[in-house]
Amino acid sequence: MVQYSNELKEEIRAANDIVDVISQYVTLKRSGRNYFGICPFHREKSPSFSVSPDRQYFHCFGCHKGGDVFTFVSEIEKLSFREAIEFLAERGHITLPAEQDEGFNAKQYLKDRMYKVNMETTLFFHERLYLPLAKIAQEYVKERKLDNNTLKAFKIGYSGEYNELYNHLKAKGFKENEILATGLVNKTERGEFVDRFRKRLMFPIMSVNGKVVAFGGRRLDNNEKSAKYINSNENLVYSKKQHLFALNLAKQTGEKQIILVEGYMDAISLHQRGIKNTVASLGTALTDEQGRLLRKYSEQVLMSYDSDGAGQEAILRGLEILGKERL
Repeated sequence: MVQYSNELKEEIRAANDIVDVISQYVTLKRSGRNYFGICPFHREKSPSFSVSPDRQYFHCFGCHKGGDVFTFVSEIEKLSFREAIEFLAERGHITLPAEQDEGFNAKQYLKDRMYKVNMETTLFFHERLYLPLAKIAQEYVKERKLDNNTLKAFKIGYSGEYNELYNHLKAKGFKENEILATGLVNKTERGEFVDRFRKRLMFPIMSVNGKVVAFGGRRLDNNEKSAKYINSNENLVYSKKQHLFALNLAKQTGEKQIILVEGYMDAISLHQRGIKNTVASLGTALTDEQGRLLRKYSEQVLMSYDSDGAGQEAILRGLEILGKERL
């Protein structure tokens, strides 16, 4: 019998928000940070069944049943734990591996290696920021008044030239296909390997669970021919619409309100000044998936986008999405 990896279970869990799942069986009403309803597992007249979107956990104060989304589906549908995984995988449109599914297992292995490449890259860029060769980046962060605590909290770094990252990753034992899969390095028609991010201030993008999934890089010179910001392309471990920059830090505040800004530096500057319940959308347009993420960790969202036309239009679109999520 094929075994489902912990990473696959986490992917299935992330695709099935516990409030959404339980709402199909129980009428829930929000009160504070949690939702409450009549427990489906025993008879009661007043709601004692609580669902926490923050913890992705349910608990009944009457019959004392509790657990995660797998536990709930297993109990309500009378399924084994394995059957609950399969039930939720189908609901979340996630393909499960079949017996001897070498292709699937290879994909899972590649994803794991990509996370490791991203983390090693984060450390490499961050360490370089403190070297003499990063003077242009050091001057920029000084100009923006970023202190050392902030640089370390966000693992801000500096990318080198040509193929320095590629050579570093190869020396660390990563294979060519693992490096290329992340989009951190491109292979030219002549077979040369060239780093995608070169001579830029680097911002690691982390999932809500703290895994590095992508990067953003800011141009530091005055070369108008190159984009001011470039970001990782979408790949096996990164989908822009499903992440919010700094949410992994903002969720730790326990605040009921989240401030949503446009850019990395907007979020970082506010965090440094003690306003740590701030996140940035990865791109101007807020997505439905990001709206659902915000609902998990907040009751109210304050949108603070640029005052130009594009920023104001994005606020109006964002308000519609947040309204659908009852925020």
